[in-house]
Amino acid sequence: MSGPTTKQAPVQPPKPVIKPPIPLLEGIFAVSKPASITTPQVLLDLQSKFATSSTFAPLLADSRRKRAEQEAHQPPGQKLKDEEKDGRFFKMGHGGTLDPMASGVLIIGIGRGTKQLSTFLNSTKTYETVMLFGVSTDTYDIEGEILEEGLSERITGEVVKSCLGRFTGTFRQMPPVYSALKINGIKACEYVRQGKELPRELEAREVHVEECELLEFMEAGRHSFNHPGRCLTATPTPAARIRLTVSSGFYVRSFAHDLGVACGSPATMADLHRSRQANFVTANQSGCGDLFTAVTYEHLNADEGVWGPKVAGQLSTWMENNPARDGNVRGAGRQQQNKDVPRHRFRGEWLAGTKKERIKQQGGKTKGKYSLKPRVGFED
Repeated sequence: MSGPTTKQAPVQPPKPVIKPPIPLLEGIFAVSKPASITTPQVLLDLQSKFATSSTFAPLLADSRRKRAEQEAHQPPGQKLKDEEKDGRFFKMGHGGTLDPMASGVLIIGIGRGTKQLSTFLNSTKTYETVMLFGVSTDTYDIEGEILEEGLSERITGEVVKSCLGRFTGTFRQMPPVYSALKINGIKACEYVRQGKELPRELEAREVHVEECELLEFMEAGRHSFNHPGRCLTATPTPAARIRLTVSSGFYVRSFAHDLGVACGSPATMADLHRSRQANFVTANQSGCGDLFTAVTYEHLNADEGVWGPKVAGQLSTWMENNPARDGNVRGAGRQQQNKDVPRHRFRGEWLAGTKKERIKQQGGKTKGKYSLKPRVGFED
């Protein structure tokens, strides 16, 4: 006689793995711009890269939702410009342009981060530049037309080092005519390119140089820097690599020209690299935990698994220091009880979907601007 049978517990189906939702990312990060690429082209490259990524899918959906709401409130017969046809899927900008020939840190703002970009224009920047002696140009760099060629045999490392002391501290610097400074609403460089005289002369501006250090002096014939307009058989000239830490408004091209004058030789800028702006750098620096390394084009040209975490990490840090406000104002709950609600100015950013909802969140008919003074950059 067989013993009592034991009931087997029913097999439980495996629980489905629920992936956490992808967060909406926006804020500030940095890209290391290669030479020969313009700053606007970097923005277009990022737009197209991010628009097809999963990292920025929530932000793209949110941007399209807001655009649809704007179109719904447009007057009859008026339509918003379809910016996606021009490759502009997100609200995006930069925190200080770089010349096409320059490379290095380019700060990028996306979404809410664009509202903070102006604060980076006044931030301290560090450059490494190469000056080529023996030739000067109209643009103060090797991409301009040659204005003067002169002997530079007397230029030595000691001569350059002794003259650098004149360019530290606070002084007034004359910007180059080939610049984006506006006169009567038009860039100065546009007047020059059209063969027109400037309506008025540019004025020297006060700048500050914290650091001006000679990194390397290169003897004539021992470097590859040269002006493309010079004959290959022309007499080689020396060059110098210099590191500068400067305030906003400082023109490295003007510095190259002025240092040449101080050294007694024509000079022009042959290379420029922005190694740091605010707390963004182009290379890891030991002992500086508060610095963020800019994402390179090598990262961006790789799989999203390479560049995605790097960009997301910087944006997440920014969002922690700059949280969006959810519109909870003291007294808003009492409004639903038909009680008087005191007016409150909320110094933050509203996440209301419609104007009507925003007014409700404000607690009635509160008027005024609602702006939160941002915490600049990334803070510990």
